[in-house]
Amino acid sequence: MTRHDKPGTGAKANAKAGPTTIPNPLPWRGDAAARAAAKERAGRSALGPLIVRLYKWRRMRDLAVGLCWRLEGHSMFSHSLRRILARYHKVEIGAYSYGDVMRPYAVPPGTRVGRYCSVGQQLIVRRRDHPMDQIAMHPIFYEHRMGLLEHDMITQITDNPLRIGHGVWIGDRVTILGGCTQIGNGAVIAAGSIVTRDVPAYSVIVGVPARHHRMRFDADQIARIEASAWWEHSLTQMIEAPVLEELSQSLRTPPETQSGTPTGT
Repeated sequence: MTRHDKPGTGAKANAKAGPTTIPNPLPWRGDAAARAAAKERAGRSALGPLIVRLYKWRRMRDLAVGLCWRLEGHSMFSHSLRRILARYHKVEIGAYSYGDVMRPYAVPPGTRVGRYCSVGQQLIVRRRDHPMDQIAMHPIFYEHRMGLLEHDMITQITDNPLRIGHGVWIGDRVTILGGCTQIGNGAVIAAGSIVTRDVPAYSVIVGVPARHHRMRFDADQIARIEASAWWEHSLTQMIEAPVLEELSQSLRTPPETQSGTPTGT
């Protein structure tokens, strides 16, 4: 990703990319590991605990978020921003994930996002709907926070949390409604889609409402990717050891030949 790229842009156009797009080896710079380690160290600023406490005061929140970006670099590396989201917004974001999920208030409490996720701009996540089975659907008649009812007349937002797996790509202007509670590992949601149901791992979904377009890999390849749990490695580890390269090679090798078993008769 170049510095001018926007996260998630063009998911629909690029949805046909496959495992052969990973060269072996990846063209890492000679100092890539050192650069990655420096970014990870910067993401844990010595001022981090102070920034997190500063966020407690609403008038200081923009300043605190700005300090996260300034002192800890890109949101994909900021440890303090993740602590802010977890402590004050009840949102858990895995390492290296970036995009709109890193923006305070962008996703509702209870949301959990895995590692290495790429999320586009203008994400909308809804966990509950207006009660269409009632005569009046205005929030005055179903929301406690309006100050007139003793309790909510519909389920709480935290009763329907959203779980996003690892290595997921969500394009720009995606809307995720309450019928979707799980987005599996490696899934792709095309730009502009409206998601109304759970998204299977490694599937590509497109449209309004979003429908299954295709699987990124076959069942055997998916099993190997899941077994590898590549997302558990740090970025530095991924550079120092050819984790993705070896996995990509494995996906191109028939399972019968991986253990040395002859494929002919």
